[in-house]
Amino acid sequence: MTVAVGADPAGEVAVRPGGPRPTIRLGGRFRLDERVTAAGGLPVSLRPGSLWPGSVWRATDELLCRPVAIHLLPRGVRVPARVTAAVQAAARVNDPRLATIYDTDYDLEGPYIVSEWTPGTHLEDLVLSGLPSPALAAAMIADAADALAVAHRAGLPHLCLSPRSLRWDTGSGLKIAGLGIDAALAGIRADDPAAAAAADTEALGRMLYALLTGCWPGEPTATALPAAPRHHGQVYTPRQVRAGVPGVLDAITRHALRLSASAASAASPLSPAGLAVALRATYSPSRRAVPALPEPVPMPMPVPRRQARHARVRHHTTLLDPAA
Repeated sequence: MTVAVGADPAGEVAVRPGGPRPTIRLGGRFRLDERVTAAGGLPVSLRPGSLWPGSVWRATDELLCRPVAIHLLPRGVRVPARVTAAVQAAARVNDPRLATIYDTDYDLEGPYIVSEWTPGTHLEDLVLSGLPSPALAAAMIADAADALAVAHRAGLPHLCLSPRSLRWDTGSGLKIAGLGIDAALAGIRADDPAAAAAADTEALGRMLYALLTGCWPGEPTATALPAAPRHHGQVYTPRQVRAGVPGVLDAITRHALRLSASAASAASPLSPAGLAVALRATYSPSRRAVPALPEPVPMPMPVPRRQARHARVRHHTTLLDPAA
């Protein structure tokens, strides 16, 4: 049983109990396989101020035989210009760590946005299954900060980062989903570039905190992770929550989350680019080649006494001129 998307963009097609699940296709090409979440990575009950009761689906591009992510938008409602502008801007940002926009259809009978399916485990499940090493946590957030720095230089902040926005795969590395789309669909915007940079940096700081401690320092409704312990309303630092957190990562996290009390830290908020530089200075990336050890110099063989003088000269000359 195949259902065209014009009939029901949410895919909630009425079928008889026990009957086969209908196959839903968009544009005769994209087959909806599984509903992942509400639009923007938010729970089904959208936060106040959200614009769209849409949803995100895992789908299959049957023409190219590849998995894709599809944002389904409400049927019968014209897509606002700011949403289309954000999607067009995101499609122009080129970085392998940012999910690519593939296709759009803004037809009133069933508008949708097709983007790259991000493989791997999202940060929330990664933390719940066991914390990575501090070095790997720093490397992951450094990659995410580098990618967002590229987006910020193109004038497009994320503004809607959540633990489900980042996915990690041991083979392909890190991917960030929802650039441009999530914030536009949720009605979030920032006209000041400095404020947008601070917002994304703080969001990355929350994710670094979670990877280091297993706790979430932000709004508890944003994730299934346990809330970070607090004292008089302020979260404890990573080193206060979990033993073994390196002091330098504790300081970077406090700076990103604006937990530092010093005037210097308050006067110099980190940007995603600055956060990436700070994190990369704390570890040696695993992709860096291990330097080869020098070949051992062979020891000279014993020579008769009468040839010792000539042998010593010949050996000394070989060390000065390896080509000799």
